[in-house]
Amino acid sequence: MYIKNLFFKFWYGNLPLWKSYWIVGELINSFVILLIFNLEIKFFNKNLLLYKLPFYSFNNFHHINKILIFVWTLLITIGIWRSAEKYKGKIIWIVLALIFLSYRIFTLRLLLF
Repeated sequence: MYIKNLFFKFWYGNLPLWKSYWIVGELINSFVILLIFNLEIKFFNKNLLLYKLPFYSFNNFHHINKILIFVWTLLITIGIWRSAEKYKGKIIWIVLALIFLSYRIFTLRLLLF
């Protein structure tokens, strides 16, 4: 029940900006990307990806994993964006968060092409 409540707090932007950005947007995001990367290797036999580990290339991922990354990225982007809109601190943190999120959305095009 606590995780469900935490998810909804994140989704509606009710978590502080620093928690949304650093914990969900960076820490949990890195674990999810590594999990998807390992799923790609285990279930779709993309062992060649091991040689490209320092350079994540999502172009060679299976369509299912591309969809997972796309949905996950949209989910965390919306949660962080809403937290930034509700943030009452210095404007620089809002601007930096929104610039980063814009770049994240911009890079989603790499999944499609």
